[in-house]
Amino acid sequence: MQFNWRRPVAPPIAADFGASCIRMLQLSSDGTAITAAMEEPTIPDTPFDPQTHLARAECMISQLTSNAAWTGKRVVASMPVSIVTMTHLRLNPGEDLETAIQTRVQDLGANPMIRSIDVSSPWKSTRGGRELLCIAMPREIVLRYVAMLHGHGLEVTGVYSPASMLLRAFQHVNRRDSDEDTATMYVDLEPANVTVAFGHGSSMVAARRVAGSVAVGGDPADNTVATEPEYVDCAGENTTDVLTAINRRQQQACPSMPAIPPAAESCGRAVDDLCEELRMCMRHYQGLFGQTPIERIVFTGQGATAAGPCRAIARTLQLPAQIGDPLARWDASSTTIRTQDWSLQIRPQWAIAAGLAATDCNGNVA
Repeated sequence: MQFNWRRPVAPPIAADFGASCIRMLQLSSDGTAITAAMEEPTIPDTPFDPQTHLARAECMISQLTSNAAWTGKRVVASMPVSIVTMTHLRLNPGEDLETAIQTRVQDLGANPMIRSIDVSSPWKSTRGGRELLCIAMPREIVLRYVAMLHGHGLEVTGVYSPASMLLRAFQHVNRRDSDEDTATMYVDLEPANVTVAFGHGSSMVAARRVAGSVAVGGDPADNTVATEPEYVDCAGENTTDVLTAINRRQQQACPSMPAIPPAAESCGRAVDDLCEELRMCMRHYQGLFGQTPIERIVFTGQGATAAGPCRAIARTLQLPAQIGDPLARWDASSTTIRTQDWSLQIRPQWAIAAGLAATDCNGNVA
């Protein structure tokens, strides 16, 4: 009989360097529980100031490295969405991607980091070109975050965009082959930015950072239980049972994605303006992927802790919607975090950190 004498390797620390709040998360060695979590709100500057944000992030990393609840030295991180450019490009046959981005997309700076995702589109068969979702970040700013982490003795094993982590956070509910025929619109409501991503199952096909915001529900630094949004059971009318009531670990635990009935009063001008931006995103998506209509919205972010704005958006866009709790699949009853009764809360604001935590060091979804 062969014995394995190696100690289990601690999962990487998931670091969401959000523009309005920095969140850290780490799973247990067996990947079933959340061992430690911490969050620190930042002042969302307009325009975004990388130097101020980086200083706040370094202060938080100093606290993390001195806390015994966090183990290992590996970190997987997402950058502030304020520095991320997401755009759809149609390349002609033989056209170079980097040249096309540099000439068509402005304000990327010198030598940007670029990732492209080949997406399905009717244009592929009719015009012979390539349809790409391109995600770009300024290399100089990304390397400053990486250098800061290295300065505290941490090893960076991956850097990702926030939009892609929204889909990875809910990878576990999109595992069937038939889910690729289903389009979901993810809307991340944060005070500084609103990020929209469209997925066919677990594959991201479009993403955009939009203008607008909503009043967020709850303060990340407050130690009180977030208000639980209203929801209906997955067997009720006007609900989508694919995402509702998944991963209940305890009788008192909230459903993974409580459904929001699409009916409510308007929540004010800010929500109305945001809905106009979201309509533009939907029209852009439908122009590219009309054969796969949008069937639901999943709300994440700090703004999703209040059901009112989410319900108003769902009503205006006339789509079924859910508030996503990306942490519901993991046991959080013994997590080291200063927030009281954290395991019983709806936690949509942790979607990006959850996506990072579900990603192994090779860039694969765990």
